[in-house]
Amino acid sequence: MASWRRLPFSVRSSPPASPAAAASGPLAAALRQIGDRVAGLRAKGARPSEQDTKRILITPAIEALGGDILDIDEVRNEYRHNAADNPVDYALFLNRSPVLFVEAKPLGHDLDDRKWIVQTINYASVAGVDWCVLTNGAEWRFYKVHAQVEADRKLFTTVRIDDPGSLDEAARVLSLLSRENMRARAIDELWQAWHVDREVQWALEQTLQDDAFAALIRKRVPQLALADIRKSLRRASIAVSYPNLFKAIGNTASGTLPVAPGPATTKNSTPVPLAGGIDSADASKADTQERRKLQSTKDLIELGRLKVGETLTIRGRDNSAARVLDGRHVEFQGQRVTFNEWGQRFTGWPSIRIYTMACLPDGRTLDELRDRDS
Repeated sequence: MASWRRLPFSVRSSPPASPAAAASGPLAAALRQIGDRVAGLRAKGARPSEQDTKRILITPAIEALGGDILDIDEVRNEYRHNAADNPVDYALFLNRSPVLFVEAKPLGHDLDDRKWIVQTINYASVAGVDWCVLTNGAEWRFYKVHAQVEADRKLFTTVRIDDPGSLDEAARVLSLLSRENMRARAIDELWQAWHVDREVQWALEQTLQDDAFAALIRKRVPQLALADIRKSLRRASIAVSYPNLFKAIGNTASGTLPVAPGPATTKNSTPVPLAGGIDSADASKADTQERRKLQSTKDLIELGRLKVGETLTIRGRDNSAARVLDGRHVEFQGQRVTFNEWGQRFTGWPSIRIYTMACLPDGRTLDELRDRDS
């Protein structure tokens, strides 16, 4: 049986690859060629079909990861786990069992269409595959299939190979899909760390807005009035942030071993999104962003950023419209409920990150309103 080229993952300490080494790695070199093809197609105004996208953009990337596309024990096209199943474009195997599904769409296709996200995840779930990728050749989205969250929140990370500035990191992230890295479940280690960080971050940000937090501060400084402490917290620029996990991984494509993710730091750290996945192309830019304001919905009303009577929807969900009544309540299906109760009732989730899920008619989230300077 032909084997994938070894791109080993290890937690042993090893210096991360330098940008020059990463840029010269075989995977990064292959991705650079694919990125050039994407640019050429766009410059000509070409709209390649799904089959052409697979042939000239996606299959070469799978080969660059070490996949022997001529060995059906490693890679299968139009794979059906059961005869009645819809086929998946690529299935990658270990020990004759599928471990990764790759669903392809034509270059230029909008990957935000929830239909394709659900379809791809369902394909993998039925087959017992824990990871799947949705790609149009230029953008690659990684999904953790069996995570106990809604489909939209199964997204782990997004990488682009049509942006030369993020190519090295794209190579690092995509190398997690190599045969040896999938065998070592390296990507699962990163997912677990990120998932826990995301949940802890949400809990911390909720705590920062809780009156119990203000009361705790008052115990430390009893000479201050509770109302003044609340106002101070609203003025404070407080952010809960974690390092970009992918930055800690050496570039396996250049022949070096990755470094295990280190402990969280507060210096030069990258905020982890509260919904959706880590966008590795954007994560490095976040290091220089100012910390966010953490205004409440009541604050947003008082500041004029959110208006009474405004219609909000839960991101990506039809029939979720609610009308803002005041700084704490919305009207949903004829009932007066809090913002969080609205989100929980509609999604069925026991908790919800309402600031990142609630959208205005122009597409902005409540969280984006909070990020503006007072």
